[in-house]
Amino acid sequence: MSTNDDQAAESTDAAETLFLGVDGGGTSTVALLGLGDGRVLGQGAAGPSNAKAVGTAAARTALEEAIAGAFAEAGLWPRAVAVACLGVAGFDRPEDKALLGEWAVAGNWADRLVLVNDGDLVVAAGTPEGWGVGLIAGTGSIAVARAADGRKARAGGWGAVFGDEGSAYALAVAALRLVARRIDGRDPAPTGPDALTDALCRALKIDGPGQIVSAVYAPGMDRTKVAALTPAVIDAALRDASLVDILIKPAARELGETAAAAARSLGWTAGPLPLGLAGGFLVSAPLLADALLEDLRGRGYEPIPTRVDEPAVGGLNLARRAFAGEVIS
Repeated sequence: MSTNDDQAAESTDAAETLFLGVDGGGTSTVALLGLGDGRVLGQGAAGPSNAKAVGTAAARTALEEAIAGAFAEAGLWPRAVAVACLGVAGFDRPEDKALLGEWAVAGNWADRLVLVNDGDLVVAAGTPEGWGVGLIAGTGSIAVARAADGRKARAGGWGAVFGDEGSAYALAVAALRLVARRIDGRDPAPTGPDALTDALCRALKIDGPGQIVSAVYAPGMDRTKVAALTPAVIDAALRDASLVDILIKPAARELGETAAAAARSLGWTAGPLPLGLAGGFLVSAPLLADALLEDLRGRGYEPIPTRVDEPAVGGLNLARRAFAGEVIS
């Protein structure tokens, strides 16, 4: 076989090599099975895999179900791929990553495993050159920054007890707190229709604010279900402009500060800022995203935003780059 034939064969082999990109969060888990030429063969989805929120057993089950689903959609039997890149919320510590490694070996997920922060997936999927800031606001929130030379920084991601500012959960809690304060008389009630209370009562499927405590503290009303109240809050803000200043802009400021903190850690204090936006809350709420971009402009940045609907695409990108020899950390 000639040299050209050898090169063509190597190119074909690389194109047909299997890769996995997995995005695991506090609401859902998505796995993409793809080829070296960029094609996506299958997608699998499962429940949350943030072990800090659902526990290690549930997290492992979700990851296994999502990966199996990707192979099933592709019409392939599960097998070890060349490289799997996993970005799973709540698995940042060395012992967490060791546990993921054990699961990958037991499940025969990949010949090589690349473990990154879930924010790294957003940077890889949502910035043109693979550097910039990835900002996630779903059930929780976090920002990850990556420089062109590989340096990384992060901000946020501290969890619901003392972090996750600007997240869906944080906004829902702020909205519930506002309703409670208005009922008590600690904050003035609206002079007209109370759009926020009405929207939350409908979302909670209760007859009135007197039942809010029972609904919110009912068994099974976990953090994810509280966060799921945010569409009702956004709807109320669209009908009552005062809620934009009271609830939406403060959430945007928190996200702006988180993104800016990650950027500042790498020396970016102003100017153009490639920005990947992800998370079910952020990408589904233009009102919030617009306020976020306005906040960043006020901080001296020129955000260049890209909406990332599927961060697992970034996992596939990183898996292919690792296979090509790039060091991914």
